[in-house]
Amino acid sequence: MNYQWNFEKVIAYWPALLDGLLVTVAMSIAGFLCSATFGLVVVFARLSPNRLLSGIAAAYTTFFRGTPFLVQLLWLYYTLPIMTGIAFDSVTTATIGITLNLGAFIAETYRAGITSIEAGQRNAALALGMTRTQMMIRIVLPQAIVRVIPPLSSYWVSTFKDTSLFSLISVYELTYQSRLIVSDTYRPLEMYTLLALIYFAVTYPQARFVDYLFEKFRVRN
Repeated sequence: MNYQWNFEKVIAYWPALLDGLLVTVAMSIAGFLCSATFGLVVVFARLSPNRLLSGIAAAYTTFFRGTPFLVQLLWLYYTLPIMTGIAFDSVTTATIGITLNLGAFIAETYRAGITSIEAGQRNAALALGMTRTQMMIRIVLPQAIVRVIPPLSSYWVSTFKDTSLFSLISVYELTYQSRLIVSDTYRPLEMYTLLALIYFAVTYPQARFVDYLFEKFRVRN
């Protein structure tokens, strides 16, 4: 292969890449916080004794866990405005999309953590006169949160990488900026190689930290 690599042309666009990286970080943080909060609402609905509420929550998690995030994102951006007349800007659409998608996975993670607490502890709390709400807040949630920290950390790393899909709806994050640079420089090999290295450099320390959390918080028999 006689291709002459020239990284200088794409590295010269480092201010645009830095701007894109900052947008990626901001969107990741916003998306993860919204998803974690929404997932908590969903899991309480999922565990509700109200069958209608529980059924709706179950249907939601099943649908959003069973369909590709990219399809959901494109539907929100292109199909929803046509069908309903409701349109959001690209950043808002991306935030809603990641919240709905990731929220379903996080809700199920919460549910696994909550239901893993032994029934005897629940019964003892109720026998002592606690209400179900008090039992949940004082006994179940503190233990469940510790157990779900490792998988939630893994979702954070996935969220950071999944923001690259936002480029398809014109969010000016790192991947979108890279596509613009390719159109200016005609250097796709250099740009996408550099893009992969940037993602790896940012996500690898996060992945190592997740490994640490798995070891620190794993349940030992």
